[in-house]
Amino acid sequence: MGKSKYADIADRDAESVSQEKLKVSFENIDFNSEEFFFHGLDPHYYSKFFNCISELQRSKESEIAQQTHPSLSPKSIFNTKTSIKDSFPDCVIENVKQKLYIETRDDQDSMNRALEITSRAFEVSLGKNHGRLHGFLWNNTFYVVWIDPAHNLFPMDRKISKHADAAVVRCFSPDECKRLQSKIRELQYEYDELYEAFANQ
Repeated sequence: MGKSKYADIADRDAESVSQEKLKVSFENIDFNSEEFFFHGLDPHYYSKFFNCISELQRSKESEIAQQTHPSLSPKSIFNTKTSIKDSFPDCVIENVKQKLYIETRDDQDSMNRALEITSRAFEVSLGKNHGRLHGFLWNNTFYVVWIDPAHNLFPMDRKISKHADAAVVRCFSPDECKRLQSKIRELQYEYDELYEAFANQ
């Protein structure tokens, strides 16, 4: 017996979805893990970052899931002992679980499905020596979780590069800015005194 007309419709819908371009979401991004950071890097890094996002948006989910995309070099993560993490943070899993709970109304089922969804985890390359983005695929969307310019998820010789070592632009707190302004005024005062003393010789 052949397929029913409903099966044919489902097959066409599945094929149609597989041809859609990926969306990219930052709603599950994690800025609390010190190994992953985004600020204070050189301008060329940000050019690479946005090029990678654009390339993701031109990609199909299957190219990431099947690890066949030619330039993003996608790889499955959390399936090797060389990574420093074995899953995304609990807050990311909880966020997915809450979205699923609206549909399932079952706490345990929502958690099981959230764990399954976030385990469809992949990394994509920003280009040579510019690190990777780590995230998961769900509903034809790549959810970025970690921005990893220093390759810290899979560190060479198990050595983690801290932000302070990788950043080229230092970020200052308001207190630090006030301290520097005070120091500048102090140095300007010393300069003025020396200049006046030299001028009066």
